[in-house]
Formats: sequence, structure tokens, C-alpha cells
Amino acid sequence: MRISSNQRGLSIIEVMVALALSLIITLGLTQIFTSNSQSFRVAEASARIQETGRLATSIVGREIRNSSYWGCLGSDGVRDGRLNSILNDTGFDVGALLRGLDAENNAGAGNSDVLYLGGVNGNSQIKVTFQPSQQAANLQVDDSDSFNLNDILIVTNCSAGDVFQVTNLNTNNEVVVHNSGNVSVGPGNSTQSLSTNYNDDPDGASVFRPRQQRFYLTDNANGVRELVTDGVGISGSGIGNFSTPVAILQDVMDFQFQFGVDSDQDGQVNAWEDPLGLTAAGRTQADNTIAIRLSVLIRSPEDRVTDGAQDYCYPGWLDCVANSALATTANANDTFLYRVYTTTITMRNRI
Repeated sequence: MRISSNQRGLSIIEVMVALALSLIITLGLTQIFTSNSQSFRVAEASARIQETGRLATSIVGREIRNSSYWGCLGSDGVRDGRLNSILNDTGFDVGALLRGLDAENNAGAGNSDVLYLGGVNGNSQIKVTFQPSQQAANLQVDDSDSFNLNDILIVTNCSAGDVFQVTNLNTNNEVVVHNSGNVSVGPGNSTQSLSTNYNDDPDGASVFRPRQQRFYLTDNANGVRELVTDGVGISGSGIGNFSTPVAILQDVMDFQFQFGVDSDQDGQVNAWEDPLGLTAAGRTQADNTIAIRLSVLIRSPEDRVTDGAQDYCYPGWLDCVANSALATTANANDTFLYRVYTTTITMRNRI
């Protein structure tokens, strides 16, 4: 069979056209792949940021709502402490355990704020069954096994409250002892007498574990910024000292809040103010606070998500639309994705 001379191969023009068409198709497929890959990165980063923002506002918001809880004593709190005022060798003020709210402005990583929340742990409520007298050094309860020697505890009814340290336990008779004098660890009790006779309240009295929890930002060993929490120890060798910080969430880049201050005690916020700190004025401000406005800045875990520096408005209560100068721009070479999450939480035990 003979092959026609015009079917011996492809001309150079045909090859070039084929290559050009192949190149166009390849570039198109590459563009589609790149676009889909970038869309996936943005979607994944956005989902991760949204989850971190939701958890941060949810976890801190729940603690704010539950703070300043002192049993049926209500928002007045436990004002009559029986502990020695300063814990030996640490300088820790045990009066801080009796406070529902404190704050430090710009004291955390990246000039973020630090939030202190206090109260009693409602899950630890143990009923007082008998108190021999106001001057007695012991309380009979319905479950002394819940406590340990040297624990710092709070006893309250609906009209009074005392904080004391356990100096002995009689678990056979369900008795908690709070003698004055030296203890092996902790501040000890300045007196064994309590401020009232807790048999007198018809609604009864309860013993709780106090708690003070702190939320703030720090940079870990890998240089990643984290939202962490720790708390003041009330038992064992850690009494009066902040515990080892526990990381809650990574890539929380900023943590700011304002106090909703009810200056005339009418149950309404009169002004939103930055916290004044751990000073007399700051503690008066915190005592008059009934709500907290919280704003967190969340960054994506991975970079190369955006094409360049991103503008965002932080904290979230700023009006960056009316005043564009308030907006923040990330570093020019920053290709992380940022989102701002802001919420307002009422301290329900103060209203």
C-alpha cells in the first residue's frame, strides 16, 4: 500500500498551533487550580478563625456571666474575711479572693488587657448543718470529704459571709475546723470566730470553694500568641500563688475589653470605660461594673491567605466607618487573614 505524499507528517505551522492550543489549555487549567486552591485556603482560614473567635468569646463570656457569685449573699459579696491579710513570703493579698472583678489595662502580650474574675464555685456547695456558736472553731457540714487540710473556703448565708482556712478535718463527724494560729502552708486564720452565727438564717448556710481566674495573652515558646488562663491556688503548696497557665486558644492576637459602669446604681450602664488597673480607683470602677464589652482579634494559623496587608477595625466598638483613621493596617508583608469578634456580656450576679 502506498502512502500519499501529503500524509507524511505535520508541518511546523501545525505543530506550533497545536503547542499554542496546548499551552492555552494548560494555562487555563493552572489558573483554575490556583484559583480553587486559593479559595480553599481562604475558606479554611476563615473557618478556623470563626471557630477560634466563637470559642474565645464563648469561654470568656461564660466566665464573665458567672463571676461575682457568692451564693445567696448576692452581689454584696463576702466582705468579712478571717484570713491573715498577707500570705507569708509571697505578698499575695488574700482580699483579692473576695473580689468578683479586676483588670489590668495593656498588661498582656502586645499591650492586650488582663481580666480577673472571682466568686465561688457553685458546684462545690456544701451545706452547714450545725455551728456550735459564733466563737466556735468548727462547722458541721453534710460532706467534709469534699475538703482538704489547709483549703481556703468561704461560708455564706443570705446576709453574711466569711473566708477561712481549714486547720483540721474530722471526717467521721463531718466537722471542718478553722482555728487561729500557725499553719503548715497558707496565711492562717487571724481569729477562729466568725462574723455571725450561721444557725440563725432559716435558709441555711453553705460552704464554697472561692475561685479567682485570670485571662490574658502570652507568646509561647514557638512565638505563637495564645489566650491562656490561670487562677489563684486555694489548696496545697500553691495557696495564694497563680497556677501554671493553661493555653485555651492559639492565634488570638489581641484581647481588649471595656467596663460598663453603673455609677448611680440604677442597674443601667452609664459609661463604657477602659479598665483603670489594680488601684483604688480601678477597684472602685470594677465594683461598679455590671457589664463587660469584649473584643478579640483572631489571626489565621497559616499565612499566604491574602494578597497583602489587610485593614481591620479593632477594637470592635470603634466607629471606623465614620473615622477611617481608627482602622488598623497589618504589616505590609503580612499575608495572614484577620477577623475581629466583639460581644457584650452582662454580669448577671450584679443586676
